[in-house]
Amino acid sequence: MSRPRLSLGLLPLADAAPLYVARECGFFAGQGLDVRLSVETAWASLRDKLAAGLLDAAQLLAPMPLAAHLGADGLGVPIDTALTLSRNGNALTVSTALFEQLDQPPPLPAAAGAALKRLLAADRAAGRPKRVFAHVFPFSSHHYLLRAWLLSAGIDPDREVTLAVVPPPRMLDALRAGDIDGYCAGAPWGSAAEAAGAGRRLLATHLIRPGCAEKVLAVTRHWAAGHREQHLALVAALIEAGRWLEQPGHRLDASQMLVDARLIDAPAHCVREALRDDASDPLAAQIVFGASAGASPHHDDARWFLAQMQRCGQVPAAIAVEDTVVSSYRLGLHRAAALRATSVRHPVLQ
Repeated sequence: MSRPRLSLGLLPLADAAPLYVARECGFFAGQGLDVRLSVETAWASLRDKLAAGLLDAAQLLAPMPLAAHLGADGLGVPIDTALTLSRNGNALTVSTALFEQLDQPPPLPAAAGAALKRLLAADRAAGRPKRVFAHVFPFSSHHYLLRAWLLSAGIDPDREVTLAVVPPPRMLDALRAGDIDGYCAGAPWGSAAEAAGAGRRLLATHLIRPGCAEKVLAVTRHWAAGHREQHLALVAALIEAGRWLEQPGHRLDASQMLVDARLIDAPAHCVREALRDDASDPLAAQIVFGASAGASPHHDDARWFLAQMQRCGQVPAAIAVEDTVVSSYRLGLHRAAALRATSVRHPVLQ
């Protein structure tokens, strides 16, 4: 009997590791699935292909299902998640010139924010143009964490700087070209800027909001209604992959999978660094994969994202917050899939 074949979309980032682990270590196969991974170039194209049915499921930014439920993304196709694939993992990176102008502040939100506030005041006094900071998508943790950090430093993100959207794979080129002064993007694009001599990591976003939900597994509500067993199997396999990733030594193996797949156009050492689990390094990505309670689509995450959407005017103040949270972040489906997930296996990596 042939296994159901599914198409699963992703972007070339280090936190796509669970998808490769699930394929290479046999977790998809163990749940009776044949999964094809489709690498895309931008979050908008991933969402659009998912909505059009060209993908069965996708790695999406955690706020995107909420925006879809509210129709704020302009598509009107409801998207759900029953799994948080990763938490943390982003960095605020600035050009080397800007880092030096900031007097190389310590990698702490308050210190970096105070340095930027002083520099922006000097820019205004000298009549220089506003600094441009990029994030990856309007409905993203990157956008909201960047805004939250600026606001905490007393900087108005809508008036004192210019915010722009740039897909993650194009961030480094935009920084090199001088089109932007800095960006908030997922690993390894912070360390890749350092390796290229184009930028420096200013701070890791887990210091702004620890454990912030980053990527989720997303499906359209229509697909989920007609493919419940395949959906549960997909979530269960990725729960197993997340558990495997959190076992000692396995992150190095996973980073090698990404290197061998030539997924990310960055030096291999940057990919390996991105998956390091080093709590002593304040600039480390400190990605948390979907192990134990971290894999659940937490409703508190959804409420925070919705509050940020309201704060920056992406959605009206009067929205049905709890209905949106419960409808988009599917806890019941997650629990059913977690029960289906088998105990962690330790396959021998080839």
